[in-house]
Amino acid sequence: MFTLTGSPVTFSGLLILFGWCLIWTVRDLLASMGLIGASRPAQHAWAITVSQCCHVVMSLVMLAMVPRSWWMPFSSAITEPVLIGVFAAGTLWMAAMAVWRMSWLAVGHTLMFGAMAWHLSAMAGMSASMGSEHSSMGGMGSTGGHDMSGQMGGQMSGLTLVTGIGLPLMVALVILGISGLVRTATAKAPHPGVASCCHVAPTSRATARLSGLTDAAMGFGMAWMSAGLMSPLLPFMAHLHP
Repeated sequence: MFTLTGSPVTFSGLLILFGWCLIWTVRDLLASMGLIGASRPAQHAWAITVSQCCHVVMSLVMLAMVPRSWWMPFSSAITEPVLIGVFAAGTLWMAAMAVWRMSWLAVGHTLMFGAMAWHLSAMAGMSASMGSEHSSMGGMGSTGGHDMSGQMGGQMSGLTLVTGIGLPLMVALVILGISGLVRTATAKAPHPGVASCCHVAPTSRATARLSGLTDAAMGFGMAWMSAGLMSPLLPFMAHLHP
């Protein structure tokens, strides 16, 4: 996706954000199993553990997507259709958690996983579009200009549709990031006294701050990474990857 020489600010920033997310989600996964920190959650421990597994996978894949040298072998070993299916399943799981426990944070996590499925789908669509464009360029001698312009117009309309779907997801990611910053500053749990099944509930002011910081890092990091995919609809966003 990125290189240190081509996009040094984006490369370094996303590595820091997603690296922290991976560290904290692994910590929360171990806490959900009672291996570190407080005792294992008394209510719905199995559901919280499954949710934390989803968060670890999300953080790991997002981190792998940052350096191009990591993403190419990763996506060769686990293809994009498989990853899209994994995050679609994660979206359904988080949606079920949101309905089960009526948690606004679970709604945010549902949109976050949906944004990841959209991101991977958009990447696959753009790769297919670029491959089709190269094929069309190679066959210019045997096809008419009208056919080629029509094909390129169809590709652009498809990309605009993809980015149009992603726009509300981008807004949701920014809102999730802002809410995470608020929780970091206030040290308040998202649902005090309520057992949420989409994550491990903070047990202290420190863990509440770090949990909020993780949601902020993931929300803002995903929005930042996805900015380039929005450029067909919002061209200025192509400049957000210095």
